[in-house]
This record gives sequence, C-alpha cells and structure tokens, in this order.
Amino acid sequence: MSQLKAFIKSFTPYQKWYLGIVLVITVLFVLFLPDYILDDTSNRVAVAASVICVLSNPICELMISKQSKLNFVVDVFFVETSELLLCYFNGWYVTAIIICVFWIPVSILSYIRWTKHQDAEREELTVVKTLTPKQDIAVIAAIFAFAFLAGTLISRLPGAADSYVDALSSGFGITNGVLLLARYREQWYAWLMTLIMDAALYIRGGAYIMLITVAAMMVNTCYGYWKWYRYNKTHADAV
Repeated sequence: MSQLKAFIKSFTPYQKWYLGIVLVITVLFVLFLPDYILDDTSNRVAVAASVICVLSNPICELMISKQSKLNFVVDVFFVETSELLLCYFNGWYVTAIIICVFWIPVSILSYIRWTKHQDAEREELTVVKTLTPKQDIAVIAAIFAFAFLAGTLISRLPGAADSYVDALSSGFGITNGVLLLARYREQWYAWLMTLIMDAALYIRGGAYIMLITVAAMMVNTCYGYWKWYRYNKTHADAV
C-alpha cells in the first residue's frame, strides 16, 4: 500500500491534469457524440474497446515518459487487448497480427529487461540511451521495406482495409516496440509516426473517438521525448 501511495505521489501536477483532461473529454464524447465512436455502434464490444483504448493509451504513454516499467503492465492488459478487438472489427489485419505475435510478447520481455536496468539514483526510473545517425538511417529503411512487403501481402486477404497505411503504421509501431525494449530515446520518433498513421486509419474507419487518444498521446510524445532527452544529457555515462 505504501508503494502504491508513493507511485501516485510521483505524478506531477501537469501529469495529473493531463490524465484528468483526457478522462473528461472522453466522458463528454461518449455522452454527447456516441454516433462518432465508430461507423457501426451496434457492436457493444467494439464500442467498449474503443473507450478503454482511449483511456488506457495515455496512461501507458505517460508512464513511459516517466521511465516506469509498469507501463508494460497497462499495455498488455488494457491497450493491446482493446486495440486487438478494434482491429478485428475494422479489418486492420496487419495491426491485429502484429499485436498478437509482437506487441504482447515484447511488452512482457520489456518489463523483464527494464527491471534489470534501473537508475542508480532513482529506482523508479529505467536507464535510457540514444542511437547513432547510421543506425537511424538503417531503421528508417527497414520500416519502409517492411511496409511495402506486408502491405502487398495483406492487401490480398478478403476484408483487408487500407493495407499499406495499416502496414506502415505497424512498421513504425514495431520499431517503437524494439527501441522501447532496448531503451532508446528514438522510440518517441517512431511512436509519433505511428500515431499519425493510426489517425488516418481511425478517420477511415469512423473511429473518431480514437482521435482523442491520438491527440493526447501526441502531446505526451513531445513531453516524453523532452524528459528522455534531458535524462540522456544528465546521465551521459548511463547504459
């Protein structure tokens, strides 16, 4: 119980306001604009998944910006489960497959790895690092190669929708997951591009409520990058 209280107290006023605003906007959206949650709101499971995803994603991303390994717990039990359902109902099969074979296993592995790399001064923090320019170029090339191959293959499946955008989103998402697992600051760049691609998919699928979480996470992406950048500058010898 004492650890839980300490964890809650670790949130700054900005972080508390951030989560509070997301919660209020989501509730207002559900109450006054229910028809804009999905194109087809008759499926209550899909609607519930959308709302859970909207609320859990900002929490998860905020905990990443805090360099907390607990973000992976939130990710597996709330984010990935709700997004998997949403992808299934919208025909975004690339993302659905990636969630099952990549995101869930990587989140579990990341939790274990982050536990082994705690900051020497503050145990609640995980040590983070940065890529070299050559590594940046190699990563970008790999993302677009994956998107072209996956988009071409998945577009042939019955019911598949927006396959190349879906594949590009997954490519950036996978990169984000790998860099997050390895504790690299550049995961924030990959995540920003993932959010942009996801926003296009949500608009195409009529899942306008999901734009709340996209906007919230874009704000937190800037905040998280700044925090990780500052940490790298003040802990240049950390690995």
